[in-house]
Amino acid sequence: QLLGAARQAHAAGAVPGGGALAAQAVGASAQAVATPTENAFLAPEALPALAVPAEAVHATLARLQGQAVAPGGARRSMADLHNALLAQVRAEHGAQASLTVKDSDTFDLLDMLYGQIQREVRPEAVAADLLTRLQVPVARAALSDPAFFVRDQHPARELLNAVAEAGANWLGEEDVDPQLVQKLGHAVDQVVNAYDGDVAVFDTANEEIQQHFRALAHKAELAERRHVEAARGKERLEAAKQQASTSIEQVCAQAAPPRFVQALLKQAWSDVLTLTLLRNGETSPQWQQRQQETARIAEVTCLAPGVAERDDALGQQVESALLQVGYHQDEAAAIARRLSTPGGEDDSSSRTELTARLRARTRLGEQADASDPRKVAPLARSTAEDDCYRQLRTLPFGTWFEFTTNQQGDVRRQRLSWYSLITDNALFVNQRGQKVGEHSLDALSRLMAHGQVRIVTEDKGRLIDRAWQATLRTLRSLAGTPAESAE
Repeated sequence: QLLGAARQAHAAGAVPGGGALAAQAVGASAQAVATPTENAFLAPEALPALAVPAEAVHATLARLQGQAVAPGGARRSMADLHNALLAQVRAEHGAQASLTVKDSDTFDLLDMLYGQIQREVRPEAVAADLLTRLQVPVARAALSDPAFFVRDQHPARELLNAVAEAGANWLGEEDVDPQLVQKLGHAVDQVVNAYDGDVAVFDTANEEIQQHFRALAHKAELAERRHVEAARGKERLEAAKQQASTSIEQVCAQAAPPRFVQALLKQAWSDVLTLTLLRNGETSPQWQQRQQETARIAEVTCLAPGVAERDDALGQQVESALLQVGYHQDEAAAIARRLSTPGGEDDSSSRTELTARLRARTRLGEQADASDPRKVAPLARSTAEDDCYRQLRTLPFGTWFEFTTNQQGDVRRQRLSWYSLITDNALFVNQRGQKVGEHSLDALSRLMAHGQVRIVTEDKGRLIDRAWQATLRTLRSLAGTPAESAE
């Protein structure tokens, strides 16, 4: 009905010429729209009178289906297939032969649908070639069953959607599973070689793909779970570090031990407190013991040198604790002597040497070559950036984002798998559950405010359904029909 209304609008001069409209609607080339497929916007009376029966059409398409698509060069469009079919039909049945109005309408709708699909598929993707190979079987299925366009679960639509989504614009090469591409190729081969009107061929091919999708989803879930657990481990580590640091700062503020002792507490002893919290928690007797030892360190080292003897018991406890977090024997002993002696003095070790060794040492939970940018105080955010920052801190896990990857505006979709309000860190994965990025919420808010990142708010839906709805919107626009009246 919409196609007919578009033809009437064209005949009445309400819209530009049919070829131009077709080009605008589906992005066809000037050459394609100058072909007989322009009849999509001509009145039915303008079609040649001799309509070829359906059996002859399907027989011709069956022969075309058996012909391999030529590799390289421009990809065949559905309009090209329509023209090839007409050429063979006229060669066999005469120059006046043509398709029925119903069959012509089907091809015109398929051409528009394919055009919308191709807008969402990367031209260089393997899926783009597979879509071309599916054209003849899909056309035969649509000609045999008009419900192809309106039945969401039509087997041919299902397979078409699975292939198209494997090459979606927002996927990077690393997002597509190589085994899936292989399975899709096998499924398309199966359909091209076996389809002869039995829709069960599409069903069988699609079920094989869906089984692989289910396996991929399970695999992605397991992979993502591992990444989230690792991120949560980092969060627990950071929380323990912060609590250990706070505990030491409180002791230093109350007792004011010597500066070098404070440095040793904040570097070496802080690792001991952090590990105790991670292993035992803040309500454990082990944590209470560490706090008592910290207070005793401050008490002893605040004494003037020579006023009292070294607290050997405390020194042994400190040395043992430092060995547990990976300090070498000589380092642990030197630090323990200073933390258990009045004034923090130790004649047998050099402050300069000990300081240098501590600075060269990798702290608990850090990598030897890692520099953590999140520890640098961020610059003040603008109002827009701050609005984005507050929004990010309320988003549910699983929210999809689009990241602009270059100046041409290409985007990649990534899913917010997890984020921490403690570390300000956000973990992103692709649809395979693979970790593809980590960002601080602060950095992410700045990218959002400058249009480099956006939250995907529209209904993701299926690609085939979005393409069909876009086709209907185009037809409604051409026909001047309001959307609500075209249901």
